[in-house]
Amino acid sequence: MWAQVVFWALVIPLLIVLLIVYLKSKKLHRLMYILSVFTYSMTIMYAIDAYDLGRNAILGLLAFSAALMMYLGYHFRQPVVHKRKK
Repeated sequence: MWAQVVFWALVIPLLIVLLIVYLKSKKLHRLMYILSVFTYSMTIMYAIDAYDLGRNAILGLLAFSAALMMYLGYHFRQPVVHKRKK
């Protein structure tokens, strides 16, 4: 279970970085970006570790997650059209 070791090795410096970023900028959205990157990377690492994936499965998982992120970026970039009630 190397994912647990990586998690605990990264979570302490992450908390320090989050504290420094928040104290410097007082903006909460930057903290959310940092936390989302950490959550994404730990999810991928956990899936690799828990299912003991091989090289091709890891590349497939990374390709799938990259395609999913591109789709979500395209989807959320579209402007929202509000319809008026008549």
